[in-house]
Amino acid sequence: MSENNEETEKKWKKLEQDEMREEDHQIELMEGYEQDEEYEQSND
Repeated sequence: MSENNEETEKKWKKLEQDEMREEDHQIELMEGYEQDEEYEQSND
């Protein structure tokens, strides 16, 4: 019984880590996009 619980917990932790990585990636994309916008505006 407790073994099964540990397995479930591991799966949840892995899912949470994957989601956090995905969020970090989205934030990086947004920051990169904003920097590109600023760069383009400064060239005008």
